[in-house]
Amino acid sequence: MSTAPSKRLDYIDLLRVIALGAVIAFHYLYSAVARGRTPNVTESPIMGWAQYGYLGVELFFMITGFVMLSSTKGITAGTFLKKRFLRLYPMYWMALILIFSVSQFGIWQRPGLVAEDFYYSLTMAPKEFSHEWLDPAHWFLARLLQFYLFILIVLALRLGKYLPSIFPWWALIGLAWNTFGFEQFGIWYLNGFFALIAGGAIISSIRESGLNKIRTAGLISSYVWALSSRIDLVPWLDKNRGPGHSALAIGSVITAMYLLMLLTLSRGVAKLHLRGIGTAGAVTYPLYLIHDRLGGLAIRRFATPSNQYFIYLIVIIILISLAYGILKVESRIMKRFQKR
Repeated sequence: MSTAPSKRLDYIDLLRVIALGAVIAFHYLYSAVARGRTPNVTESPIMGWAQYGYLGVELFFMITGFVMLSSTKGITAGTFLKKRFLRLYPMYWMALILIFSVSQFGIWQRPGLVAEDFYYSLTMAPKEFSHEWLDPAHWFLARLLQFYLFILIVLALRLGKYLPSIFPWWALIGLAWNTFGFEQFGIWYLNGFFALIAGGAIISSIRESGLNKIRTAGLISSYVWALSSRIDLVPWLDKNRGPGHSALAIGSVITAMYLLMLLTLSRGVAKLHLRGIGTAGAVTYPLYLIHDRLGGLAIRRFATPSNQYFIYLIVIIILISLAYGILKVESRIMKRFQKR
């Protein structure tokens, strides 16, 4: 088991790509079809598998927890706030401008977006102002902001050195909260998504400092908490997304996610080098931001049962190009900002 200091892992970027691939498959091959957003295409042979692609977001949450400990080591609350703001908002704003502008074209078969929703979405918290997300897939950003707010408070109190110890206890408390059915109270930090964030952070702590009793208990608790909270959603999923969700399938995917993250403890995985994967990992954020709304518009407008898989491919290629463009523009803006 590796106990070397944390550094950027190509493997983590690979997991980002896998997670986004699963989410795109979910939106294009399952969600859009099941909800009637793309009635011009037929069900794909893997639609039954694609319905679980939404769990790629859960993998993103695990990755967020995993990288958080190394990214907060030795920094102040002000530095953390600046880094997180520059990491999230510039590309998010560019994506919103692109989505809103393209959505206004008259060629689409879905109505254009409302300008007022665009303005409130710029905050990354439109629901707090009783407005809808410009793109429903952006909902996960609200959970990220909640998590970052917690980290900011910890750093502001100069308690950052205790973060590795906080996450195991977070998992233990969260599991007890979920076991006794208190999730109905809707407390942000005891929602099941934070089980995955805590799990990723605990695995990062194990990689950094090795196993001990509290990390072992915390990791097991985060896994059980994540497993039970995700399976508890099956009735909601059947009602709101379509029938046929399997608790066994969901549990198997969650288990696979934990095993994939635990592979970061392997020396071989730590030394893994994949050419270009860093760029691919960086592209996942802007690509996630634009893939659902823009991809859905194009598929509904141009796809037919005879060409739908070709259209899927073309749409993904175009969206990757746009996401890469957003990444490059953001990079240039940040360089100029830093020079000033």
